[in-house]
Amino acid sequence: MNQKWCLLLSILGSFFLLSCGSKVKVEERTLSDNWTIASTKEINADAKTLSTQLINPEKWVKATLPTTVLGALVEAGVYKDPFVGKNLEKIPRAPFENSWWFRNTFELEDVNTQEEYLGLMVDGVNYRANFWLNGVKVASQDTLFGAFRQFEIDITEAAKSGENVLLVEVFPPQVRDFYMGFVDWAPTPPDHYMGIYRDIRLKRSGKVASMVGTFIAPDLDPKDLTQALLTISTELTNHSNASKTVEVIGTIENLTFKKNFILAPHERREVKFTPADTKELLIKNPRLWWPNGLGNPEMYTLNLEVRENGSLSDKQSTRFGIRKIETYLNDKGVRGYKVNGRDVLIKSAGWVDDLFLRYMPEKDAAQIRYVKEMNLNSLRFEGVWGNNHHIYDLCDENGILLMVGWSCQWEWPDYLGMELKMKPGDENLPINEGVDLYAVKLTPDEETLLSNYLRDQVKWLRNHPSIFTWAGGSDAMPKPSLEKRYQATLKQYDPTRPFLVSSGDFTSELTGKSGMKMNGPYEYVPPVYWFEDKKLGGAFGFNSETGPGPQIPPIGSIKKMIPEADLWPPDNKVWNYHSGRKDFNTMGVYLNAMNKRYGASKNLEELALKSQLMNYEAIRPMFEAFVINRPVATGVVQWMLNSPWPEFYWQLYDYYLMPTGAYYGTKKAAQPENIIYNYHDNSIYLSNDTQDEWKDTRVIISVFDKNSKEILNETEVINLGANTIKKWRELPELKGKNEIYFIALSLTDLDGEQEYANNFYWVSTQKDQLDWSKYFWFYTPQKQYADFSGLNTLPKVEIKAEKSIKEINKDEYEVSLILRNKSDKLAFFIEAELADGATGAAITPVFWSDNYISIPPDDVKEIKVKYYKKDLKGTPTIRIQGYNLLKPMTL
Repeated sequence: MNQKWCLLLSILGSFFLLSCGSKVKVEERTLSDNWTIASTKEINADAKTLSTQLINPEKWVKATLPTTVLGALVEAGVYKDPFVGKNLEKIPRAPFENSWWFRNTFELEDVNTQEEYLGLMVDGVNYRANFWLNGVKVASQDTLFGAFRQFEIDITEAAKSGENVLLVEVFPPQVRDFYMGFVDWAPTPPDHYMGIYRDIRLKRSGKVASMVGTFIAPDLDPKDLTQALLTISTELTNHSNASKTVEVIGTIENLTFKKNFILAPHERREVKFTPADTKELLIKNPRLWWPNGLGNPEMYTLNLEVRENGSLSDKQSTRFGIRKIETYLNDKGVRGYKVNGRDVLIKSAGWVDDLFLRYMPEKDAAQIRYVKEMNLNSLRFEGVWGNNHHIYDLCDENGILLMVGWSCQWEWPDYLGMELKMKPGDENLPINEGVDLYAVKLTPDEETLLSNYLRDQVKWLRNHPSIFTWAGGSDAMPKPSLEKRYQATLKQYDPTRPFLVSSGDFTSELTGKSGMKMNGPYEYVPPVYWFEDKKLGGAFGFNSETGPGPQIPPIGSIKKMIPEADLWPPDNKVWNYHSGRKDFNTMGVYLNAMNKRYGASKNLEELALKSQLMNYEAIRPMFEAFVINRPVATGVVQWMLNSPWPEFYWQLYDYYLMPTGAYYGTKKAAQPENIIYNYHDNSIYLSNDTQDEWKDTRVIISVFDKNSKEILNETEVINLGANTIKKWRELPELKGKNEIYFIALSLTDLDGEQEYANNFYWVSTQKDQLDWSKYFWFYTPQKQYADFSGLNTLPKVEIKAEKSIKEINKDEYEVSLILRNKSDKLAFFIEAELADGATGAAITPVFWSDNYISIPPDDVKEIKVKYYKKDLKGTPTIRIQGYNLLKPMTL
């Protein structure tokens, strides 16, 4: 062989050895598909056997993670229609009192245990679990337990090239276990949420160093937003038996930085880049993350790599935002928040996941779009919900601030499966007094568990700029020893956000007042309540959970969840089953108020439309009162945003994603630019909750009597500064006994060509009066009701309607609906519903610019609706009805 061939072979051989020596598979894979589940009572085999073959295949059910056991069985059709009628109540509990198998197979190529590390990242199991891989037990229920713990399992030695079998035995929670729950919001499923309700991820990296827990901590001076400082940390683990020098390389857009670190054998340590040692982390003119309504929620991406001698050992990509969160107590001891130096009125609602904890990414995306389009800027996640990062990513991208904290599920004994021994007469104690007397007293081990819960959740979620605070309690506060541990966790793992000791009104001996209140109401109260009340849930302070109670959805949704035989009358056991629990297991207060104010409904169709009127009228003033009372009012959380299953309580849109009247009332009330009627002082207020000054804005008011005669019409051109409230004018006294008046308000540009905001109210000369001499912890009763019965005899009106359709992008269409009222009478409370054909089902999700509108005499309104192409099979049809329309219409 000549020298040239020898040299060529030598070069090729060296290249082959170098390639083999440096070949490391770096990946992170979510194991969501290809799962089957079965009851351990039904399968007569041990784990080692099941790791090699599927025994009794007919008894295994296909599943997709994340899910609970019952969720998977419902998806597979084992239990049909659990949300219809009282079917959920009929599902037996016995099958869920033992453990269940979760089995998965996945492929691995070219496993090299000498140079690679393989790990399972377990983000959430309820409640205990044993893990086997290929017949080798890699984790035990003795240490792998706790619904909000997260675990990393080393599977390097058990993994193999080709097919791998992962077997998980999941054990249900027991009495006094700390797991998720829906308290009095919904019935508890018989499996008590047993399952793998968050992701299991397969991580593969080099043995030299694997990387977890990357954190980008932004900081900036609120008085100078032209520069920001970033501190970046990550945890490296050397899984080898030798000391190693590794290089960590980071890139953020066009910025690159790097540093070398020495890791001892099997060492795990946190490494940092700070602005002091890495000049690239001083960011000039950063794009800031702003909440909805105040600016764009700008996002960045950090890419990190770990290399040894130039060879890739691990990599990670992390999104983050640059913003500054501050909190304060005002001179009244009320908690407030600032973002980037700007005071923010928290306009929020309480988020809840699917009752079976199923991962529904499309539904989540639609819901966060609803939140943004309602002009809300925040959500409260009580219990740290979410199957994975998806819901948090959506909030990041849409500028939705998040209050994330623990649930009252753990604070009352009965929700942990124990007996609540309450003295007679104490049932009506305020929440903070009641929980002080009857709260669960933690053992030292339980304190450690909850401390570990917070640590794991904070490390998991801390890169999301949307999260503005961590709440240590809901109806209670942690005792000092636990609060110290929580504070230490945040000091170590997340110093960028403030800690909130409780969402209720408590005073910590360590950190002082919470600055919050939780005085309800949770049941129907009239519009004037929010402006008049100065002691309980009215528009002052930060009300962390409150609202006017039930929100009955439109008729299509009612028929989906209530069997035909139980549809009418509504006050029956099936309707009550789809209400809340405990004090909220009936809609009696709501229905009584509806009958007294609007008159009794003759049938379901009339009730459904009147319900939207009640929903709209009840929710709008709650948000509006907080808007016009800032800065005395700093935040309000509507209880709740959505529902975990089909029901009639606490929802701005229902389980099927059908917006209720409350959705559109909220959308109207939370407009950044707004004109508002105060039910208590009979005055009109202007609100500019934006970053810009109003200049030459025209304010218009028209008042009509019941006969549609215009009795007042005024206009004025004003300027108004950013983040400013102004009482514009007081209305003259509206005269007559049991008379109804209509108030139309508008903000436009100087020429009246562009409308910035509008509002429409109906008021009665017979006022709602609250009985302040009586107190219930969840609402204040009424002693007199406004009389709107005259709405039932409004003159009938015929309107003209036309629609046009256009494609707005590859996924969506938009329908424009023009409604013309050429009569001399008001067209009141018009509902427009987008449907799949003339007789087809209503389309959801659906994104109306406005709805439940009223049209003054000889006027025209245009509203638009967007929908996803995939949700329509036939022709887009709009069905129109109204309180006094001559007849329903279909376009």
